[in-house]
Amino acid sequence: MSIFSETGRQDLLKAKRLLEFSVKGYVPYDPNKSYEPEELESYDAMSFRFEKFVETALSFFVSLELYLYGEKSATLRDRLLKLQRAGYLQDVELWISARLLRNKIAHAYIPDELAEIFENVVSFSKRLFIEVETLEVKLKAIG
Repeated sequence: MSIFSETGRQDLLKAKRLLEFSVKGYVPYDPNKSYEPEELESYDAMSFRFEKFVETALSFFVSLELYLYGEKSATLRDRLLKLQRAGYLQDVELWISARLLRNKIAHAYIPDELAEIFENVVSFSKRLFIEVETLEVKLKAIG
């Protein structure tokens, strides 16, 4: 792979590691509790790390597509489908849903919404980690 793609790959793995740390320490959010700012830091960190992880992955997918095919798809769905057909990704809908969740995180402030969002972040993250592990195996196979 080119140096640019290798840098992107390393950025993706770093983002994954940071998010894994946040997910591992996750304590379910209680929408009925009035949290102090310092109590919200772990939730804020996890949310930020999820957003960063998803954006880093999607950016890496652009680089990977350019490396593999010499062109960039017009839509995210087309790019993900192309990478799925080539065996680099397994679940296109998961990545689309993760991006939608990433966008929703920035606009949620209602406690009940936050509880659901944090649960989804944890659930999606665990599935996305498996996707990245599959991607890693395929990338190692091409050198």
